[in-house]
Amino acid sequence: MPRDPDYQIGIINEKVDSYLASLASKSDPVLFEIEKDAEKRSVPIIGPLVGRMISMILKSAKPERALEVGTATGYSGIWIARSLQGDKKKLTTIELDPKMRESASNNFRKAGVDKYAEIISGDARRVVPEIVAKNKGLFEVVFLDVGDKTLYVDLLDSCVDALRVGGLLFADNTLWGGAVALSKDKTPETVTIRKFNELVYSDKRLDAAIIPLRDGVTVAYKKNP
Repeated sequence: MPRDPDYQIGIINEKVDSYLASLASKSDPVLFEIEKDAEKRSVPIIGPLVGRMISMILKSAKPERALEVGTATGYSGIWIARSLQGDKKKLTTIELDPKMRESASNNFRKAGVDKYAEIISGDARRVVPEIVAKNKGLFEVVFLDVGDKTLYVDLLDSCVDALRVGGLLFADNTLWGGAVALSKDKTPETVTIRKFNELVYSDKRLDAAIIPLRDGVTVAYKKNP
C-alpha cells in the first residue's frame, strides 16, 4: 500500500491483530506449511484468522457445494472444503496460473480434500458464467478472492446467480487496506472495490456486511426474492 500517512489508519489495532494471530497460529501442519510458503513467495492468502471465521460460519450453515473464484495455492480452498458436509460435498475452484494449480493440487492431496475438490483451469471471466449457466442456484457458498479485482464487479451477478436462496457469498480484501475509506484515493483497484461494496450493499437479493478483519471480508446472504 502507499506510504501516505492517511493510509496508516489501520483496520485492526496492530497489537490486537498480533494477539489474534497468536491465538490462531495453532493451525494443522498442512495449513501451517502453506502459510510459511505464502510468506516466502509473497503469495496472498486469507490467513488463519479469516480462514477460521469462514470455517465456523460454514460449519453452522452446513453447505454441500461451494464455488471458489481464485484458488492460488489452495489455502482458502482447504478451509472451505473441510467445512462442507454431506455425501455429495464438492468444492469447485478456478485458477488461471498453472504453477498455482499444481501447488493447490498437491496441497489438496496433503489436506485430504482432493477427492471432492476440483480445480478448473481458465480465466474466471469466462469460466464462472459457463459454470453458472449449468449450475444456477445450486451452490450454497461462493468465495471470491481473485488477484484481478475488476472481476469482483464483473462477476458479481454470476456469483449471486450461482447461489441458492440462503446461500452465502464471501469476498476478501473489501476494505483494501483501509483505502476504500479515503475519498482522495482514485486508484483503479480502490475505485473497483468501492464499487463492488456499493453494489453488494444495494443488491436487493442480498443482506450484506463487511467484517473488518485483516483486509476486510464481505459476507452476504442471498434472500428469498
